[in-house]
Amino acid sequence: MDDTLFDPVLLTQRMVQTQTVNPPGDELLLAAELKDLLSELGLHTLVQEIAPGRANLVAWSTVSASRRLCFTGHLDTVPFGAGSWRASPLSGHIDGDRLYGRGSSDMKGGIAAFVSALKRYKDLHGTLPCVLVILTAGEETGCEGAKRLNELDVPDLNVGAMIVGEPTSNQCAIGHKGALWLNAHTSGCAAHGAMPELGDNAIYHASDAIQQLRIFDFGTPDDPLLGRPSLNVGTISGGANVNSVPDATTFSIDIRTVGGTSHDALVDRLGAYLGQKVRLSAAVDVPALTNELENPWLGYAIETAEAATGVRTGQTTVAYFSDGPVLRDWLGEVPTVILGPGEPSQAHQTDEWCSVQRIRQCTGIYLQLISGWQACAGANSQAHAATTA
Repeated sequence: MDDTLFDPVLLTQRMVQTQTVNPPGDELLLAAELKDLLSELGLHTLVQEIAPGRANLVAWSTVSASRRLCFTGHLDTVPFGAGSWRASPLSGHIDGDRLYGRGSSDMKGGIAAFVSALKRYKDLHGTLPCVLVILTAGEETGCEGAKRLNELDVPDLNVGAMIVGEPTSNQCAIGHKGALWLNAHTSGCAAHGAMPELGDNAIYHASDAIQQLRIFDFGTPDDPLLGRPSLNVGTISGGANVNSVPDATTFSIDIRTVGGTSHDALVDRLGAYLGQKVRLSAAVDVPALTNELENPWLGYAIETAEAATGVRTGQTTVAYFSDGPVLRDWLGEVPTVILGPGEPSQAHQTDEWCSVQRIRQCTGIYLQLISGWQACAGANSQAHAATTA
């Protein structure tokens, strides 16, 4: 086994050099490369092709009947953007402590760190820990890959906790708001702009609806971790030319929700609130990620990250959404943390970079979390054996 293949920084470089820009995604090649690495470690691996060239990768150890620690990350990246990069966004160029390239922070560095941590654990203990690895397609466009995992025919994966390797600068977060992105459509009747009384202006209907949205009351108490929900109208388009009454308008609504919010019920409520002139359709639908705040494993993960980074965060959250809550619909409501080496401020930026030191530091944090989980899983297995003997 070539140890350099599992070096977290070199692996991050190779992953950055494998293009997975979404759209179109093309995650299959990278999924196949990581499948080979995880298979070499001894994990059972399965590639799920969800569309031509699009793939999820699922890998799990079969060494124990104990509950598994799940790590998840996404293989796709956002496009390069219109800005000029100092080096190719697919270069993986290292300058000092910075590894440059699209996806370096969001979030190929996190995936590389976890794969490397698995290798280090096996080198130290001679066996694999009790883990599940889920690497998804299409997270950047609404968790498309994660929503297809329930189609797989796999054994009971028996997950007990989950790490989402999104960028947090190695600080441990325990929640994020949900994302409900809606397209709103209004209709009218076209007419000549000099005779507007003969038409029905769809832009006016959109304007009325937007004014109503500005005073919409969610009617929910503040969440102790996530705060209050929010709503923003982000885009609007309508009309063909200045001298015509527009007969159609579309605008987009970005809603961020807190725990316990039914998105289906919220869409129904908004539809009734805005009335028959507005039709709503969901473009992105990802629930909030919340946890039982007193869960001991959450405390252990926070303390582990704080000890490694020297930064005391307590119970904190991130602004973006992740695959985490979608996967919990499949795996169960397990305690979940968000922790990865990427810089949150670098996600989606021109000249995106990730700290080399943080990638290596994160490998150590993941190794400690794996080791702590395995020690707990081993104790639970022994207790189960004793009670069933």
